[in-house]
Amino acid sequence: MSECCSHPGVGKKLDDLSEPIYETYNPSEVRLYGRPALREEIFKITDEQIGKKIKESVKGISLSDEDIKGLIRIVREASFDTIDTDVLAGIFNQQIVLTILDDALKIRYLPVSINIPSKNFEKDSDRYIKSIGVIYGYAYEGHCYKLPKPQIMYLPSEPRKILGGDCGCDCGYVPELGYAVWQIDKLERVVALDVRSDDVKTLVLDENMPGNRSPMAYAQTMALAPQRHRD
Repeated sequence: MSECCSHPGVGKKLDDLSEPIYETYNPSEVRLYGRPALREEIFKITDEQIGKKIKESVKGISLSDEDIKGLIRIVREASFDTIDTDVLAGIFNQQIVLTILDDALKIRYLPVSINIPSKNFEKDSDRYIKSIGVIYGYAYEGHCYKLPKPQIMYLPSEPRKILGGDCGCDCGYVPELGYAVWQIDKLERVVALDVRSDDVKTLVLDENMPGNRSPMAYAQTMALAPQRHRD
C-alpha cells in the first residue's frame, strides 16, 4: 500500500490516547494500525449515585460529608469483594479469559494459558499485555501494508494517536476513523486470535473434507509419511 487510500470507519475517536513517542531510531520497529479496545470501569455506579442512595436509606440520621465518603468507600470495597477472584486472576495472570453470561446471570469463563510473561496483576507496570486491538495493517522499514483479514491482538504496549503527514493521512489510517497505532519491536511477543463465526457444517464438516484440510495437519502428515520397514 504505497499511496493514500480510503478506509472504512471503525468507531469513534478515543480522546485518552497518548501522543506518539520517538525516543530513538529502532530498525526493528513495527507499527501496527488498528482499532483499540474500549476502556470501561468495572464499577458502573458513580460516587454521587452511591451517596444519594445512602442518604435516602438513612433518613433522620445526621451524617457529615466525611461520613458519607467513608460509607461510599466501604460500599465500593464490598462490591469489588463480590467479584470472582478466580476470574480476575485469570484475566491478569493468564492474560486471556473467554467469558459469556448465561441465562442464570452467572459468568462462564475459560482461562487460556499462553506462553508470555505472567506477573503480579496488582502492579500495572508489571503486566506484559497492556492493550487489545483489531489490527488492519502495519508499517515496517518505511512501507505500509494491509492485512488480508483484520486480526484481534493482545499487545504489550499502549495505543497512541496517529499524526498524519502532508497528504493528510498516515497510509490511509486516520484518527478520525477511529484508528490508532502501536509501536512494537518485531521480536516482542503478542497474541493473535483467529475468530470465526459460522454454522457447524461450514466450520467443522466442510473444513475437514478431503482437499480442504490443511496438508500440514499432524494426522495428514503422518498418514503421508513413508512407512519404515522393521527388521
